[in-house]
Amino acid sequence: MNNYFMETHHHEWILTNRCGAYALGTGNLINQRKYHGLLISSDSHFNRVHLVAGIEERVEWRGEIIHLDSNNYSNCIYPEGFLHLVKPWLRPYPAFLYSALPHQNDILILKEIMMDETTNTTMVKYTNLGHHRLHFEFHPKFSLTRHHELNQPGTLDFSRFDAQIEEREGFIRYSARRQDNNISVYGAILQGEVIPNRYVYYNVFYPWEVMSGYPGIGDQVSLFQLGFDLKIGQSNCLLFSDAPIEDATAMVRRIEARYAELPKPLDYPLQPDQDDTLLNQLDYNDNFQFKFPDYLTVLEFALTDFLANDDIVAGYPFYGAWGRDTMVVLNAMLHNPKYTETVEKILNKYSGQIKNGLIPNMLAESGREANYDSVDATLWFIILLWKLGKRKQSQDYWKDAIAISEDILISIINNFTYPFDVRRDGLIELQEEFAHGTWMDVRIDGRPITPRSGAPIEINALWYNALCSYKAMCLCYKEKYPKANPPQQQLLEMKDRVLAAMAKFRKDGYLGDRLKGDEPVIEIRPNVVIALSLPWPIYPQDVLQQVLERSFGELYTNYGLRTLTPKDMRFRKKYYGTQRERDMSYHNGSVWAWLLGPFCGLYVRAYKGVKPDKEIKESLTSFIQTFRQSFMKGHIASIAEIWDGDAPHFRKGARAQAWSVAALYNVETYLLTLGDEQ
Repeated sequence: MNNYFMETHHHEWILTNRCGAYALGTGNLINQRKYHGLLISSDSHFNRVHLVAGIEERVEWRGEIIHLDSNNYSNCIYPEGFLHLVKPWLRPYPAFLYSALPHQNDILILKEIMMDETTNTTMVKYTNLGHHRLHFEFHPKFSLTRHHELNQPGTLDFSRFDAQIEEREGFIRYSARRQDNNISVYGAILQGEVIPNRYVYYNVFYPWEVMSGYPGIGDQVSLFQLGFDLKIGQSNCLLFSDAPIEDATAMVRRIEARYAELPKPLDYPLQPDQDDTLLNQLDYNDNFQFKFPDYLTVLEFALTDFLANDDIVAGYPFYGAWGRDTMVVLNAMLHNPKYTETVEKILNKYSGQIKNGLIPNMLAESGREANYDSVDATLWFIILLWKLGKRKQSQDYWKDAIAISEDILISIINNFTYPFDVRRDGLIELQEEFAHGTWMDVRIDGRPITPRSGAPIEINALWYNALCSYKAMCLCYKEKYPKANPPQQQLLEMKDRVLAAMAKFRKDGYLGDRLKGDEPVIEIRPNVVIALSLPWPIYPQDVLQQVLERSFGELYTNYGLRTLTPKDMRFRKKYYGTQRERDMSYHNGSVWAWLLGPFCGLYVRAYKGVKPDKEIKESLTSFIQTFRQSFMKGHIASIAEIWDGDAPHFRKGARAQAWSVAALYNVETYLLTLGDEQ
């Protein structure tokens, strides 16, 4: 198997909408985890329901049956539809070209999966690209259970369903409601037939769940049999939704229009095979599938995958909206003027959630209350208010942003609510019970795995930058409105005090990860990189260069930065095993892609004016080259959350993480300012 197949089969594709729903699967369409499926719906609070796991697909030609689908069982894969897969494409949407065995031009079927932008609706489109009329038979496989659950073996045998079939003008629609949990799914077919059918798929195996220490066997049920014929060049569509489909034809047009302007891979089949050359025109040599400008368009679309409910989904398939992640992603989106309104809308949403000076680190969702276990999310928020203001240049905006920032900053100084203090020297110090209050926030049995009580360096660098942002906003407002009140002296004095106190982090040619009292704790972690990449500099260039060189030598990988140097005895090289074992590795060695953004930012800060722009550009390009080429070759559809800390670096965690994609987008947009890419 060539490298292209190894990569695309191993990686996962994703579709999302603006409601938090998604579809997720592998490059060979074998479901390996319980989150894989064609439709996982979501409400406005990110309560998700797994509706459609897949489709049993049979194609008949001259009495021969070709199975396109594959089910994973503990002892086998059956049927072996993946053997008929000629080539998959993961972007701009997942598409799969099938043939008979051996692969030949007579039978060619293109399967495309797309999702509506504003409703929880997935479309599966089949096109006959071969030389013969074909008959298709389908059995949609429903899960109809909560997002994180599996149907335990045998439970569907005793479950009752209300099933309905209704012929409408131009299409047939159907629905099924599971009586024990009241979960419903709705479907439609443009042409063909739908008849009742009940069949249970027993003991479907999800090996990636078992590897993570979770139950990995579940059942699925089919309640309908669908069928139609396709002439040469003809297409037909199946629709799945969490609500009745009123006009299937209009829905198909709307979904197709969403993706119409996006670039397709260079060898994507656009028409039926007319001269027995289609298979020969496919690229199997692992060449670039997207030209550079098209890659940038695909990357931008991948970034918008995370927009939902006027917020940012931190990652799929596990997460909802997280304040810290949202602020980092919005920072990247601000590079593109067309997202200015989007950024402002989301910031306004968070400004309405401020509680005692902090924005929530996690909004109320999925039955949980909002939590405020983060100081840095709020400080990122203030910096963003300043950056957004620079783009808007509105007198009214500056007035409101300054008022919000003042309230937050004064509340932090006078804080008696949360377990952190502002020290006499101005630094923010986390108390022991708030040792998880940074982005390294994992806890086991209520105890932080990476405790960072004291004064963390990136928290205090953000604190200084938030105070600088406030001053800058006041000055900008003064230019627009000379009668404006000056910045509060208390906050200006605090800014100067914090800057002076940041000198305490310096020790032995490096910077402490945090202060315990006034003593720097030297741990080689990426938090120093975050601190030094922020808009307002704190240390001279030689310090920045020293930190950068050491970080490059001990933390940098092609996939991001390690969270701890391998030289530390606490370093864990693999993110593997049970939830507890994985949590121990999460911030103690695992590689995070989002840190490429601060790392590249620090590089620019350290060498701008020292090295020529051409050399800086070449270095930044090398840092992101793995992800850039993976997108351009069609290997990946998004960027995962984390990777193993030691080679080989396998991707782990959420398979599509917002701030991971944002980091790449951030660097690419900056590179464009340094000159045209080829």
